[in-house]
Amino acid sequence: MKFEKYIYKKKIKELPEELLPREKALKYGIDSLTDNELLALSIGQGIKGLNVLGLADKILKNRSLKELRNITLEDLISIKGIGKAKALQILAIFEIAKRMEEEQESIIFNNPEDVYQFVKELSKERQEKLLAIYTNTMNQLLGKETIAIGSLNVLNAMPRDIFFPAINLNAYGIILIHNHPNGLPEPSKEDIEFTKNIKNLAINLGFELLDHIIIGKKGYFSFSSKGLL
Repeated sequence: MKFEKYIYKKKIKELPEELLPREKALKYGIDSLTDNELLALSIGQGIKGLNVLGLADKILKNRSLKELRNITLEDLISIKGIGKAKALQILAIFEIAKRMEEEQESIIFNNPEDVYQFVKELSKERQEKLLAIYTNTMNQLLGKETIAIGSLNVLNAMPRDIFFPAINLNAYGIILIHNHPNGLPEPSKEDIEFTKNIKNLAINLGFELLDHIIIGKKGYFSFSSKGLL
């Protein structure tokens, strides 16, 4: 916490590049940013005595962005240093997110092809990424999360990173998706073992792993379609 307070009072241009949301997003993708970094990038500027990362932290107060969806103008202007203009800028960000979420509710995944069409941009990625899609009992989209990025080796993903959003979203189904930048979507032994482990954990936690889809340069591999789930 002392370190965070120290960097929050520094000017943004004085911070190392790895701490800057804009540079991190350009290097690793926008979905690599934390909630704090996303909010900071959206706000753009800090206030007197507090840089934009510190201001974002002050607004979040250890909460997720989702928990702030109903924040009010009065809540924001009660924070020292935030005026009406800055508060309205922040509220606009959350309102955009709400409206996009409302549109997401109409997305239904009836088969692996629907999932592939939804995330096929992964085929163009140069880095491996593991995503998780969360659905209700009607297979409607509740949310999408980036679980891991980089040289994944079956993603080095922690199960909690997959299941924590499922709990928050009160989801029923989970669909895992990851890409093979080398272009071949066939699963490795590690992919198969990883999928079995997640499936067993899902059952124990009351969720259903609906599919694990691997995306290559051309096409995809569906574990459910191949009878591997």
